[in-house]
Formats: sequence, structure tokens, C-alpha cells
Amino acid sequence: MTNNKPKVSVLMSVFNCQDYVGQAIESILSQTFKDFEFIIIDDGSKDKTKDILLAWAEKDPRIKVVANPENIGLTKSLNKAIKMAQGEYLARQDADDVSLPERLEKQVDFLDNHQSVKLLGTFGYAIDKEGRILKKEILPTSSRRIKRALIKMNPFFHTSVMIRKEILDRVGGYNEKFLVVQDYELWFRILRIAEGENLPLFLVKKRHQPEMISFKRDREQIKSIIFLKKGIIKKRDYPKLCYVYLLKSYFSLGCPSFLKKLFKKI
Repeated sequence: MTNNKPKVSVLMSVFNCQDYVGQAIESILSQTFKDFEFIIIDDGSKDKTKDILLAWAEKDPRIKVVANPENIGLTKSLNKAIKMAQGEYLARQDADDVSLPERLEKQVDFLDNHQSVKLLGTFGYAIDKEGRILKKEILPTSSRRIKRALIKMNPFFHTSVMIRKEILDRVGGYNEKFLVVQDYELWFRILRIAEGENLPLFLVKKRHQPEMISFKRDREQIKSIIFLKKGIIKKRDYPKLCYVYLLKSYFSLGCPSFLKKLFKKI
């Protein structure tokens, strides 16, 4: 490692994920790109997650495990990891997802050769709880299309992104007022002043478990998205016509739970 500092800091926060966290860790340790540190925040897990993390840390010195004495949530845990990070690039990894072997290598190579791009995601595979591929998920790739799509939907998979640390420091990291959709809110602030793209490569596997999302949390996410989009439009980052993109969220908020379950199955 150059100057004893890694090129990449991989950041992961985990809470009660004993069934999948080992797969997530192994997928990072199996990367073709080796110059990284792996910062893992155990956010007050009550299952065997902490023991699993410590066992992996004994095997690889690049892993740094920090245990929160109590659960403080994803947003604060990620900001805690950002403050610890020494890498030029910060890569996210969710505890129940998988990064394919060339993920870090492909993203580092792209960012090294495209200095104007500060935020970089990838395409992904949706997988079930057994790891079987359900479908391919494709997102807009160019910065222009991403910025146009941003008010309509989240154009990045959080688990796939790699971000220049300097831009995260510049915008102040994740907004701790957002307990959910904290990634979506962050993209608005980054893309207001910088470029972001998606590599048209399938480099992550995202665990798709809609049955695990509670009705309460689903409503919390929808309310946060409405609050976020209304604020962005009021700031005149997007024209008032874009209020139309809140209609789907309002409809979903008022939709009975049994219909939501039906739509998810479909």
C-alpha cells in the first residue's frame, strides 16, 4: 500500500445479519483488487453477527471491526465509518449482498481515468435468500441521464457505489436527519455539484427479500421520499412540474397493506 494508506476503504454497517454477513465479507476479500481496508461497524447486533465479524478479522488484517454499544442506525454508523476511512475512494457494501470479484478493480480503474466523476455505481443482479439470480437490474449510465432520472427514482444501488472521499467530506457525509433513504438524499447533494455515472456491468448481487420489509418501515421510507422530493423541488433544483413524480408515493402511502403485498408478489 502506498504511504501505508489504502487506495479504497470498503464500508459496511451490519445489524443482526448472521445468515448473510459471511458471504458479504468473503466477496470483498475475494476481490481481484487488493489495496483496500474493510471497515465494518457492528451496530449493536443481538445475534451471532459480532462473533462472525471477529472470526473474519482474525483471518485478514485489512478488516477493522468496530462495535457500537447500542444500535444507532445505518446513517450514523456509515458516518462513523467515513471518519475512520483512509482510502481515496470509499466503496459501500451491504451486509446481505455480494460483490462480484472484479467490482473494485473495475470501479477504481474507471475513477482513475475519469477525474470528473465523483460517484460511481454499477448494474446488479437481484437474488433471493438462497442466492439464486432472479433478474438483471439496469440503471441509467450517463451523468446527464442520471440527473434527469434522480427526481423520479433512485438511480444507484447503494451497495454498488464507490465515491471519492473528497466529495463526501465536501458535502458532509450522510444527512443524519434521514434514518432511511439516506443514500438517495446524499445523491442529490453530490450530483448538484459533481458528476455521477453507472458502469454498465453487473458487478453486485442484491438480496431481494420484500417479505422482510415491515409495513411500518415501508411507510417510513415512502414518507421520507416525499419529504425529500418536496424539499428538492422547493429549492428549485427541479421545476414544479416534477411534483407529478410524488403521485406514486402518495398512492403507495394510502394503499392498503394487503394490496401492497399483492403488488410485491406480482
